[in-house]
Amino acid sequence: MRPPIVEHLSELLLSRTRQEGQAAGVRHAAVLVPLLGSRAAPHILFFERTHDVIDHKGEICFPGGSFEAYDDGPVAAALREANEELALVPQDVEILGLLDDVETHVSNYRITPVVGFIDGIPMLRPDPLEVARVIIARLDLLFEPGVESEEIREHRGEPRPMYAYCFDGNRVWGATARITHALLEMLR
Repeated sequence: MRPPIVEHLSELLLSRTRQEGQAAGVRHAAVLVPLLGSRAAPHILFFERTHDVIDHKGEICFPGGSFEAYDDGPVAAALREANEELALVPQDVEILGLLDDVETHVSNYRITPVVGFIDGIPMLRPDPLEVARVIIARLDLLFEPGVESEEIREHRGEPRPMYAYCFDGNRVWGATARITHALLEMLR
């Protein structure tokens, strides 16, 4: 019998070699990829950024941001940012593992995605300066036909896939879509 999705994902994350970004001169950031609700059929949490933030105005993203000098690695940074943005209690997050780093081409970040699980649906208090609205979707919704799209674009002379996820009137694209794609590929 196959284990619940959360346990299966944790096993996959812990049994692989993670790819870390190597580009010099980039800013390091971490995001929490929060799965929540049921271990067997989790939801995934995103939020839409306000137009008051400095970078990525109005985009749909995961909670996260730049490393601070006092952060003890990507897990600490991701949990701190999720707490600042959504009042997500760090002790409520079970860390499942890390996905491969993702680099942004415009804002010059190397992002470490930290996958975590929260049992149940937590009480969130979004920071109104950063969070326009919280988006919680069934993880299996992202596998449905027509939700994911892919196109090939050239970047620095190299063809690269660009992903987007459209569901319930939302469009996830850019680095968040690449992180989402990596998560879903592990589960396929």
